[in-house]
Amino acid sequence: MAYKSTEEMVRRVRPLLDRLAGESIDRARLLQYLAARAGVVWGALELVTEVETEPQPGTTSRVFIFRDRISGVEHPIPYPSCLDTAIEPMVRAEYERLAIDRPLTMMAEPLFQHFYAAHCASCCWRGKQHDQIHRECRFAGYSINFEPAGETDSGG
Repeated sequence: MAYKSTEEMVRRVRPLLDRLAGESIDRARLLQYLAARAGVVWGALELVTEVETEPQPGTTSRVFIFRDRISGVEHPIPYPSCLDTAIEPMVRAEYERLAIDRPLTMMAEPLFQHFYAAHCASCCWRGKQHDQIHRECRFAGYSINFEPAGETDSGG
């Protein structure tokens, strides 16, 4: 049986994984990669090296070797093909934000815009006068308040 804290962490990061990876196996690869990178930040793992290998389905040719700081065991973790390298730093930061045992905060604006700019551009709640509505979307991590322009009176 999984620990409640593990279940809570997975519940929190699942929407991010779902947004980036369509297949269950790709979500698992992405979670493994993000957890290992976060493990480096949190001091549990160290990044030993990066090597190039023959890509496997769902991965790139980049493989990162992580070492457990306590046991010394090394783990090769391939870079998931579903993770665009252009947004990888933002996704890693988002994973770290979601995976810690602290009250939730808002998704970083650049990552939110990457995922939802098209929604925001056609939403009736555009503009500074609706900043609270924008913050609610960023806190939820998706366009929770999306209403197409013209379908409601935005009051502004």
